[in-house]
Amino acid sequence: MKNLANLLGVLAILWSPAVAETPAGITCEQIEADWLLQDYVRGLAALPNVPLTGLSTAQDAAGGCDGFKTGTFGFHTSNDESPWWQVDLGQVIAVDRVVVWNRCDGNVEARAARLKLFVSPDETAWTELYQHDGTPFLGQSDGKPLSISLGGVEARFIRVQLPEKTYLHLDEVEVFTAGSKENVAIGKKADQSSTSPWSKVDTAQPVKLAIPEKPAYPIDQVIERGLRLAESLRALGADLNPEEAGLREVADQSKALAADAPEAARRELYLRARWAVRRMTLVNPLLDFDDLLLVKRVPGTFTHMSDQHYGWFSRPGGGLFVLQGFKTDQPRLRQLAADLPPGSVQGPDLSCDAKRILFAHCRHYPGLNDEPNKLDKNNVPEDAFYQLYEVGLDGSGLRRLTEGKYDSFDGRYLPDGRIVFLSTRRGQYVQCGPESAAEAAAGASPDCYVRCGGGPERPVAVYTLHVMNADGSALRPLSPFEMFEWTPSVDHDGSILYARWDYVDRHNMPYMSLWSTLPDGTHTRAIYGNYTTNPHCVFEARRIPGSSKILFTASAHHAQTSGSLVLLDPRVGADGPEPLVRLTPEVEFPESEGWPQTYFASPYPLSESHYLVAWSASPLPRGTPRPQWGMPGPPNDLGVYLFDAFGNLNLIYRDPEISSMYPLPIRPRPLPPAVSLASEWEGDQEGTVVVSDVYQGLAGIARGSVRTLRLVGVPPKTHPTMNSPLMGLTRDDPGKFVLGTVPVEADGSASFRVPSGISFFVQALDEQGMAVQTMRSAIYLQPGERISCVGCHESRHTAPPNRLPAAVCREPSKITPDPDGSWPLDYQVLVQPVLDKHCVGCHDPNAKDAALPDLTAKSSYDSLSKYGRPSLSDHVLARYAEGRSAPGAGAAATNPLWPLLDTGHHDVAIGPEDRQRLATWMDTYGQRQGHFDQQQEERLKRLREAAASLLAERTGE
Repeated sequence: MKNLANLLGVLAILWSPAVAETPAGITCEQIEADWLLQDYVRGLAALPNVPLTGLSTAQDAAGGCDGFKTGTFGFHTSNDESPWWQVDLGQVIAVDRVVVWNRCDGNVEARAARLKLFVSPDETAWTELYQHDGTPFLGQSDGKPLSISLGGVEARFIRVQLPEKTYLHLDEVEVFTAGSKENVAIGKKADQSSTSPWSKVDTAQPVKLAIPEKPAYPIDQVIERGLRLAESLRALGADLNPEEAGLREVADQSKALAADAPEAARRELYLRARWAVRRMTLVNPLLDFDDLLLVKRVPGTFTHMSDQHYGWFSRPGGGLFVLQGFKTDQPRLRQLAADLPPGSVQGPDLSCDAKRILFAHCRHYPGLNDEPNKLDKNNVPEDAFYQLYEVGLDGSGLRRLTEGKYDSFDGRYLPDGRIVFLSTRRGQYVQCGPESAAEAAAGASPDCYVRCGGGPERPVAVYTLHVMNADGSALRPLSPFEMFEWTPSVDHDGSILYARWDYVDRHNMPYMSLWSTLPDGTHTRAIYGNYTTNPHCVFEARRIPGSSKILFTASAHHAQTSGSLVLLDPRVGADGPEPLVRLTPEVEFPESEGWPQTYFASPYPLSESHYLVAWSASPLPRGTPRPQWGMPGPPNDLGVYLFDAFGNLNLIYRDPEISSMYPLPIRPRPLPPAVSLASEWEGDQEGTVVVSDVYQGLAGIARGSVRTLRLVGVPPKTHPTMNSPLMGLTRDDPGKFVLGTVPVEADGSASFRVPSGISFFVQALDEQGMAVQTMRSAIYLQPGERISCVGCHESRHTAPPNRLPAAVCREPSKITPDPDGSWPLDYQVLVQPVLDKHCVGCHDPNAKDAALPDLTAKSSYDSLSKYGRPSLSDHVLARYAEGRSAPGAGAAATNPLWPLLDTGHHDVAIGPEDRQRLATWMDTYGQRQGHFDQQQEERLKRLREAAASLLAERTGE
């Protein structure tokens, strides 16, 4: 490259479609162009309104006259002074009326309330003909767009504009002539004042980005980052004398450069510094391998953390590749498993001996994305689901490991030779065990679903951890959890790191935290983020080699896995910002802090300071509100890079047509220890829990006040549609059933047996049976597992006291069932008998005073849940939003009903049994029912029968 014009020409080549080469080299010009692009886009923190969508204003404006009315925006300007949109009708015509369809989502329709309309014959002289009166209007959602009568005025250009600084975003603008129903604006040339970060990318086209006409050439920043890199590499034993000397020479010459020096002089010094840093990067002793494994793929069509792993939302293209000799001038690209049908590959793993590769593949079926009833698995071919495959590094031995109409992906080799992976085959079982595993093997069992979204056109099937033998046999669930789990990796000690979505009785948005489990599903524990709302998702976690720290991607809820890179030190803490170091501070935490203009994905740590990554120079694609859910990003936004903690980012490989990601070094690595399996899979389906001191973590709660623990099971959602059935007081209540209570000893200890293979949480109860504290997570046990905890929400860095808890000096307690109607949970069975017995005599509008709250079966649920301040509904919704419980402030204990009963209410005397019924209902967050359908209700009844040996005989019914 000799001049800026040539450089910009190279940028066009770098970001435009081309045929992928078998020789996989990148030219010097491409590398230099990438550096200049980085300088621009990685500095966007100071340029929040600069869009990098790859769209011109004309391209974005075309969405306002494309003939599609969706209720969301068809175009979107930036925050302009008097933003405008216009259409060129091609010739002067007599315009009878203009119909404006407003955006109907997001409660922002009022922005268009003062809309003005202008016309022009030549785009030079404009005439204002209309301004709206300030009344908000909609369109697609209510069938009432704004219709502006123009009475046959002659015009070629129609412009709509707002009179103040704001955003302009409309659904559609239609133009009609007199007596015609034909919209003459469809497909005509349009334009607008600006684009925005929300402007819509044409997802069928590769993204094209450009840098400013005058690059900044930040020489000082390049030198500073390079010298920090040099210091790091010298500590690793690298000989950097020539490169470091060259960098310091550039620094001296840069300081001596005159303020009015020619741009070419600055550019020459800048590039010398950049090349010196790149040479340092490639002699890193940690790069003790010559080849890389990577995947080329187009991101799926649905931009959401859950839906990204469903085969029916995949887009075709790419595959599994080996990049050979990536540090040389002539690297080569070799495809593996090329005989698989066109489809999508994701989530590879390399065996520790670097001879075999696990990966997931699904076949792409055009149109399956739009199938209206994906719930019926007869409508979805088996190979349209992601299935796990294995292939040799030399390309031999390709075999499929999983079967059935389930998505299975993210396979990871375990030290004992088995494979852990994610799969939707957990199904609708209340209890996961040998019986459920055998049923799931049949191939098309019904799935369980997320609680906060979905429908037949988008069934959001839950995937959880599973294990199988190396040949795909002996497949079983590792986790019976009722909600999603993500991105497993094998830790140095042989355990499994993974993310889990934990939103039992709390808001569904932010709680995708980091967990760990042993390879048999025992010793499941939270590592980080169970009470952290920023970032939303702790995804792609990997332990740093030779370190206690963990690298992860801070990702978004309504996006595919990508975002900011973070270093976590679990020794510092288990929640909040203190344990985190932001490696990419220019990339805000997606969604929780905003929407970043660049992003990282699939990081692989070489050390605490050096990483393989995938990086995008374009904005993070994000989900949009319905009806236009989950807009995908461009097909080619990610490339593979070497990145370090000092800010250096060096291109290794980029295909201009399709994203490249999941870089893995091809080299043998140490085999973690094979953990001895403690569970008894075929044995009795039960486990034992020991709590050493429930008061640890219960600040302000007097010793002796906690008498029992209540165990509340959480079955999976069996209905695919959001908010259906109506379970309780929030939009996405979990299923629940109360197993019963167990005693707490005087020293605060407890020991009890519980059915294995079910998710449950624990509540500490006082002598009245009211919750003192509620666990804001869920646990489960494997058959034969014995777990213990220090106390109730104790610090994870606290050891138990050096004493023998009283509860372990006896046989584990049996569970005393709660009153009828608690297992299965049913308000009409649990609570209504109490009201019929004590209250309905007066609180029946047909019998007494109609002004009294109606406590008959028809209306009592609403009456009780809304009674007083704070009402039960107030409490539940407040704690749902807060995401945690405060000791001593449970739902029943703070409900105004109890003081009324305690002080006397028309001589109504409610005994302990009936009080327990009311308290149980309130403290389980006032649900109408705890099962999602009749079949699940029957399964819960059968579970109670099967668990009879764990239950004590209840007295006092």
